[in-house]
Amino acid sequence: MRYSLGFVLALSLAGLQFLAILFVVSTSYISSERAMLEHARGLLGDARLTAVEHTNGFLEPAREAAELSSRMIEAGIVDANDPTALETFLFEHLQTETQLSGIFYGDAAGNFTYVMRSDGPGPYRTKFIANDPDNRVIELLWREEDGTVAAREFDPEDTFDPRERRWYVDAAAARASVWTDPYIFFSSQQPGITVAAPVLSAGNRVSGVVGVDIEIADISTFLSQLSIGEQGLAVILNENADVIAHPNFADIADQAADGTVDFVNVHEISDPVTRAAFAGFDQTADLSDEVVQSGFEYAGEAYLTLLGPMTGTSLPWIISVFVPENDFIQGIKDNRRRNIWIAALISLLSAIAGVTLAELILRPVRAFAVRTSLVSQGEVSAHEPLPGTYQELRDANQTLISEIAKRRELDARNQDLNRELSHATRVNMMGQMATGLAHELSQPLTAITQNVDTAISLAQQDPDNPTELLRVLSELDEQAHQGGDIIRSLRGFVRKDTNTPARFALPDLIAQTCRLMRHEATEHDVTIASHVGDLPEVLGNRVGIAQVLTNLLRNAIEAMSSADSERREVTISAQQDGEYVRVSVADTGPGIASDLVLFKQFQTSKPDGLGLGLSISRTIAEANGGRLWYKTDGADGTTFFFTVPIDGAQT
Repeated sequence: MRYSLGFVLALSLAGLQFLAILFVVSTSYISSERAMLEHARGLLGDARLTAVEHTNGFLEPAREAAELSSRMIEAGIVDANDPTALETFLFEHLQTETQLSGIFYGDAAGNFTYVMRSDGPGPYRTKFIANDPDNRVIELLWREEDGTVAAREFDPEDTFDPRERRWYVDAAAARASVWTDPYIFFSSQQPGITVAAPVLSAGNRVSGVVGVDIEIADISTFLSQLSIGEQGLAVILNENADVIAHPNFADIADQAADGTVDFVNVHEISDPVTRAAFAGFDQTADLSDEVVQSGFEYAGEAYLTLLGPMTGTSLPWIISVFVPENDFIQGIKDNRRRNIWIAALISLLSAIAGVTLAELILRPVRAFAVRTSLVSQGEVSAHEPLPGTYQELRDANQTLISEIAKRRELDARNQDLNRELSHATRVNMMGQMATGLAHELSQPLTAITQNVDTAISLAQQDPDNPTELLRVLSELDEQAHQGGDIIRSLRGFVRKDTNTPARFALPDLIAQTCRLMRHEATEHDVTIASHVGDLPEVLGNRVGIAQVLTNLLRNAIEAMSSADSERREVTISAQQDGEYVRVSVADTGPGIASDLVLFKQFQTSKPDGLGLGLSISRTIAEANGGRLWYKTDGADGTTFFFTVPIDGAQT
């Protein structure tokens, strides 16, 4: 019974500690769940905008191509009465715009020239219809990439008349460019959409119509690559509630008994989650013209939903994005369950430690009480030396204070880690925004290059030979292409990493990375020089190696800028070293502080840095079969090295 007081005290403290931790964990879970769900709704909105902007950006080049071709035929630059010249123009245009599946021209007399992509016997197929009442001829040509004829045949049974097609009728009636409803293409039997622009002659008469086909499967391909949680989906419907774009394109193609293909209705799609998302709507007319947030349940799991109209276009389409809540809060649930078990374990250990500590505290107290009793009874002299009671109490108190200090230090660290993880999340979101920005910039650059090419062609036909104008246009064309190269480099750097090793040319990667870092270097008055000769191809993850090189360049630029170095130069060199290619990045900065341990997580000299860049870079280099190291020359700068295996080397 002498231990009952200490045992009860320790058990009570452990119970109170468990209840306190349980309260904190539950409160934190509720607030974190709400915050994550709000964050998830924000991500759904971003995903919807990304899908809308991509779809508009995907369709806009088709409209521009149709209208540009129409204007060139109206201006007489392209002779629509010469089928051979017309086919050449359409063929070259189709090769330039890779997202187009076909481009064609039909005139008021029923003549038709159509160039489309083909599965064989050549990659391109041309269809000529010479609609002579006495001798109607339908000729099919298959061409290679260089334009040579791979095969030819005639089809006298073909009854196709462009003047009877919806794209011709609508464009001729509107006398402006129009979009058709999604339909199944006559030639390829693939679902798609057509934009058509009329060609007007003297007297504002319609002499023909230019049309451009786009297969909607490409939009479904983009939706399949859109990252929305782990299981999120985005779908696009037309005004009849037919699914025209879905991450799994096979789910939206409905083949009838006669072999024809049509779009499947959203209530009949094989994907059960998509059916559940629209179970409460009879058709898209029930949907609001504004963006609506809602939710639904499927298989006992709650989903978040965001749906609204396809803005920025005249097409009456609806886009919906939905994702399971657990994609965002499952980690919080698991963490709560884990924290409860940890709290129970800590409470148990605290109880054991409390009993032990109580024993240590009560032992000298009991000894002191026994001695006091013996002194009062005269059995022990009061002048004898005192036992070590007070020293033991002081030691126990010091132990308790030390444990409290350790707990507080562990809480400063958890807060720092949370702040760094939040920053990493914002950096990831900026990478996704950079992808969308790169895509958006590519569209106007493509339009600029096309219009400049047209202007050069017109200027070259000028008998006055405007040499200065041609020089200015040529420089403008060169700068636009250079801008396109930079955009493609940026999109290649931020695209989704498949972590699959592949062979690639390291000099090209170094050149692309230098272009991406050019603006940042110029902003900090830093010069980047590259000395790279002929090198064998290497084998590795191209995106990962690009990240290593970018991290090293950015570290060098920031080091020289923060130290206000008088000479700010970064030199990149690469050379073969046995079965590897060794890359070096040398700067003229202040060097590495002697008390700084590099390649260790959360070790950084930057006031706002994560301390993860070099650690991640070394991990990437080693994962690709190489290594990363450095040497410093004191005040003369620092040089970092990393290696990449040569393709085919027996490393």
